Amino acid sequence: MEPGTKPNDVTAATTKLCLALEEHRRSPAGRVRGSEDFLAVFFPHDEARSQDRVFHFLPHEVRAPIIAAWGIRGAKAAARDDDAKVQSVVHDALVAGDLDHAAFEEGLTAEIMTRWVPLPDLWSFWRGGKLTKKAIETALVTGYELSLFDARWLLDNIEIGDRKLRGTDVLADGLSKADLTAWVQAIHQSGDGTPRGLLAALGWEKLVASTRDPVLVAVLDAMASRVGLIKPTGVATEAEARGSEEPAAQPKEASPPPPVETPVAQPAPAAGGELFDDSSATEIFTPESVRGRLVPKSSAPPPPGRPKSK
Repeated sequence: MEPGTKPNDVTAATTKLCLALEEHRRSPAGRVRGSEDFLAVFFPHDEARSQDRVFHFLPHEVRAPIIAAWGIRGAKAAARDDDAKVQSVVHDALVAGDLDHAAFEEGLTAEIMTRWVPLPDLWSFWRGGKLTKKAIETALVTGYELSLFDARWLLDNIEIGDRKLRGTDVLADGLSKADLTAWVQAIHQSGDGTPRGLLAALGWEKLVASTRDPVLVAVLDAMASRVGLIKPTGVATEAEARGSEEPAAQPKEASPPPPVETPVAQPAPAAGGELFDDSSATEIFTPESVRGRLVPKSSAPPPPGRPKSK
């Protein structure tokens, strides 16, 4: 387990959202990504190498019973194994065929994953699948019920950019005349014309069914960014930053150039690469190259013995 790794707060709304999505993903109706994808993302490997994106987050008392239950290591030995040994044992078992993707996913339950693995990594894994209408509806309804967003925020953020439609115009755009009439009647009967009332009158099932998937997914991405489930561009997730078997080479420090009369820029060294280039996993970012320092013409000292110009 990585020093300083803390479990996620199971009472937090974002943790509850990720747990609901992971549980739904494992159900027959919610399989946006299978156990093969789960293994490929959280423990990518080939015959010679592997990358651990899950076990180094788990404390010994959590991961040891999992490894022992797989029958690839004794319970006492698994409890003593450090991160490197755990990675080696799991890799050997996968290569030998003693452990397959289905058992790997089954052992790492939804509760364990959402308790210990960084939540942006779990969101990225779920979001990287081919989202169905049911999966999108589950995410939206769960986020709404957990107060990660409200009806007004939804109306402010749902839009069809190519047609410059926003809010209620988007909701009405996909409705048939009969559906639109029923929606207006439901609003009239409730007497609630607030964003919450409009949403309640329409209903999530009708909203999701009548709205294009890219529009809904854009709302999900906005919600995830709002609550911290999406890392800023250029920032690697914790699993990416810590899970590499061979860390990327660090750029060398640029040494100051000698004084010259014309600006001279030092070339930036190439950044190191990652062990795997897995398109199904979260994108991996390498460290930025160090920029060269410029010495402006005015900073060069005058030649010795030459009087300064007045």
